[in-house]
Formats: sequence, structure tokens, C-alpha cells
Amino acid sequence: MSTEPVPTIILFHYSFSPYAHKITWYLQLRGIPYKQCIQPPIMPRPDLAMLGIKYRRIPLLSIGNEVFCDTSLIVRVLEEKFPKGRLGESGGAWEEWEIWSDQMFPHATALIPSNLPLMKDEKFVKDREDFSGRSYKKEDVDAGRERALEKIRGFYSHTEKVLSDNRNWILGDKMTLADIEAIWPLEWLITLPGALDSTVTVDTYPKTFSWIKRFTTLLPAPRSVKIPTIKGAEAKDIILDHGQASASSTSDIGVPDDDPSGAAFGEEVEVTPVDTGKSHPQRGRVKALGMDRISIEVASTEAYAGGGLLRVVFPRKGFEIKGVSVKGDAKL
Repeated sequence: MSTEPVPTIILFHYSFSPYAHKITWYLQLRGIPYKQCIQPPIMPRPDLAMLGIKYRRIPLLSIGNEVFCDTSLIVRVLEEKFPKGRLGESGGAWEEWEIWSDQMFPHATALIPSNLPLMKDEKFVKDREDFSGRSYKKEDVDAGRERALEKIRGFYSHTEKVLSDNRNWILGDKMTLADIEAIWPLEWLITLPGALDSTVTVDTYPKTFSWIKRFTTLLPAPRSVKIPTIKGAEAKDIILDHGQASASSTSDIGVPDDDPSGAAFGEEVEVTPVDTGKSHPQRGRVKALGMDRISIEVASTEAYAGGGLLRVVFPRKGFEIKGVSVKGDAKL
């Protein structure tokens, strides 16, 4: 049995991020201790910039000197590192719900009411247009509302059908990771004033609304949860203090000669999402390319010989790797 202390876990997020809700729910239901570093909802994010991280999607989660990107990877890493009491014990069925929710989420964001104060904030609108690649102008948001509602009603109908045999949870009589993966966009829409209309209510989808209430009842009361909140400088120090442990990183699995990306160990690359946030690629040097993840070494603003380095880890799915020259010209 290892006597090494468990590295500090830090969640970088902001309070109204629905993707962050998924991870905070997971951590709380698993009873995994963590600290949080609250980020602004729009760019720039100086705390992450200090670490050399330009990737813009939230949340990010660090364990030791590794920073994991994308909730799909974060969940898998937590299941691996904390196997006792894992929520994915029912096999891979939860992954179907992960895919379903990710596909539905763009339609959910299209239901953000155009009359919300945030939607009248020029900086927020510009930031979200840069992130999503679509217009957030009032007339465009209003024009796309009915189509988005149609898609979202399909999601509520799907969960209603699954729950029609009076099961309490998505996969049966036990709450699993499938429930977290399925519920986060649906719960977010219910709590977003004006997002849904009279076609999506407790009367039209009673089993789904009861399931959501049953799930949220399991969560600790907000006032009873006291998550340590730290500033960016402290988060940076915690992460970089683990920098010397990078040689034994769990993500350091090498680079196969025949990797489809053509990237080589130590090569400088940019890792970019293929859908949203594409204008903020993350640059670093390749340290590991596996079947399901990419690990690159990134220099913080305090990088120096033998220190100031961290690993930033991405899933392979949904991301692309491009080699760069010193001037930033693509090589691959």
C-alpha cells in the first residue's frame, strides 16, 4: 500500500458553468476532497495564464502537476485514481449518456433567454461568439429558439421513456455515473429562468422532473458544503511544487512511432478542440500520446531550468494536434 500523500486536487471553474456542475456533483457525491479556484466566466483568465494555459474551456482540474481538460477526461481520471466507490461500476452504459448530453448542450445554450442581463452585456456576447462561432445577437437567438426547444424536448422525452418502467435511476435501482452524465443539462435548463416553455414542465415530463429532484436531494445542502477557495497564485504554487514529480506522471506513457498525428516526443505542438473554443489552442511539448489522451508539457510564467513546468492533458476524442515551428507555422 502506497504511503505517498494524495496530491491536492484543484477545480478551476465558475459557479454558473453547467459543465462545472457535473464535476462538482461528482466530487461531492464521491466525497473526494478538493480546493476550488474561481475563474471569470469570460476571457481573459489570468490565473490560468500564469500557468501557461491558454485553453479556454471550463472546468479544468489539476491533480499534482497535471492539469486535465474536458469533463469527459476529468471523470475518467477520477474514476481511475479513486477506484473505491467509483460511480461507473455498471460498465460503459454511462458513456452513451455522456455522448447524448454533449450533443444536446449546444441546443440547451441556444435557449438562454435573449432578455437576460448577461445577453445584453457586450463583453459576454463577444466572448461567447468567439467561443461558439455562432451569433448571440438577439434576433438570431430568438429565431433559433423553437428549433432548439424541439431538440431539447426530445431529450426530456428520451429520459421520460427510459424512466417509464418506474425505475428510480437511469440504469435501474442505483444512482450511477449515467445519472450525472444525463442530468446536468436538463437540471441547468430547469433552473435557468425563461429557458423552457409550457411544453416542458413537471406535468409534461413527471418522471424526469421527479428523477431530477431525487438526484438533487442526494447532494449536500449548499450551505453545508465548505469547499476551500484559493487564489490563482496559491493554485500555481501547489501545482508547480509537484513539478519534479513529472517523471513519474501517470500520463507519461511515451509516444508510439506510428501515432496518427505524426507528432514526436518533445515536439512543440498546439492542441485544439475541434468544435468550440478553437481560437485558443494550447501550446506545449509532447510528452505522451495514448489511445485516449494527449499529454503536453507547458511552461508557466515562472518556468526555469528544472522547474516551473506542468503537464496539460487532453482527451484524444474531440481534439486535434498540430506541430508548430518557432514562428507558429503548421508542420503537420
